[in-house]
Amino acid sequence: MNDVKKLVTHNGSFHADDLFACAILSILLTKKNQKFEIIRTRDEEIVKNGDYVFDVGGIYDPSLNRFDHHQKEGAGHRENGIPYSSFGLIWKHFGMEIVEEKNVWTKFRNEFVTIIDANDNGMITSQPAIKGLQPLDPETFIFSFKPPYNERNETTMYKAFLEAVSFAKGFLERELK
Repeated sequence: MNDVKKLVTHNGSFHADDLFACAILSILLTKKNQKFEIIRTRDEEIVKNGDYVFDVGGIYDPSLNRFDHHQKEGAGHRENGIPYSSFGLIWKHFGMEIVEEKNVWTKFRNEFVTIIDANDNGMITSQPAIKGLQPLDPETFIFSFKPPYNERNETTMYKAFLEAVSFAKGFLERELK
């Protein structure tokens, strides 16, 4: 396979769900020796032609590699009621190809993926044990990669996203070992 796969997500601001979804897909495609490029856009024509589209496009259809959860009806809920975000959808469909062990897949889903999904869907997953201390969750940590507000533009946000994906990919690779 010499073609370059297009990983497409939305441009502008980013959250832990689209970032970790991109990192998981990059791990998967690297494992398959498949070249890929990361495209951040809302241009419908580019989105339509993406090989893997996540957190944009308004479609959840794994048979088409479409993993958005923003449509009115969402993209489903787990048995515990937590709705999926793009990260959870990508993990659900591709995580086993990366870890190849059901117990590892399940443990990581329960201890990390579900937290990202819950946070992205506006659910509170942790409370401070000490008044005045705010727990550092993955979303807050990911926000630290964004450039200062007055320096944000399409180019700086793309570079920041790629830097954060690289960090997330390294984290995931170490954690999944």
